[in-house]
Amino acid sequence: MSAQTSPALYPTTGEPIEVNARRNRLGVWLCVVSDATGVVALLIAYMYLWSLNVNNAWAPKGKNHWALDWPFWAIVAGTVLGTICMWWGVKGIAKGHTGRLMAGALLSSLIILVAFIGQIIQLSTFPFGPGDGAYASATFWLAIGTAIHLSLLTFLTTAIVGRTRAGRITPGNHSHARFVAMWMTYVCVAALLGAIFTTVMKESPNQNAPTFGTFQN
Repeated sequence: MSAQTSPALYPTTGEPIEVNARRNRLGVWLCVVSDATGVVALLIAYMYLWSLNVNNAWAPKGKNHWALDWPFWAIVAGTVLGTICMWWGVKGIAKGHTGRLMAGALLSSLIILVAFIGQIIQLSTFPFGPGDGAYASATFWLAIGTAIHLSLLTFLTTAIVGRTRAGRITPGNHSHARFVAMWMTYVCVAALLGAIFTTVMKESPNQNAPTFGTFQN
């Protein structure tokens, strides 16, 4: 009678690795849903203000300038490229190639860092201030949201490099790297939607805007 092989255990909890990974996966999905509510709220606010154009204040004429399109798309491209690198590393370690995860996570970390710096530069060089109309305010908030996401990704990808180097992420226990790649994929979608809104929805379609808050003596 052959001896039964015991399941691999997670080092910090003593549970089977699959049990721990399943619980962590649920946590990641809950984080995605929670974060997505904020992103969707910002997008809905942008669309609402753009379509309504109350008091013609969406983008006051003679005061506002539209933000350049290409920085939004460059930041999205960097985020997507960093995510591809991370998934490449995850697929590698799943096949036993630990060095491939190290290389993929390191490349991902550097690319995401560059994208984060680019987002900060874009925020600091907008041709308007956050108080220069609804378009300016909504665009600032979407860009700030992307900056927060990228700063978190910089931390997470760097952490994967460190944990892999320390031997905490292995071919038999690499779920944390996969979860980071999942989160990065979500950030790509959020950044893409923000870029679409801010580059496509500029001039308000409502040129007969309602007027509120006007008082006469």
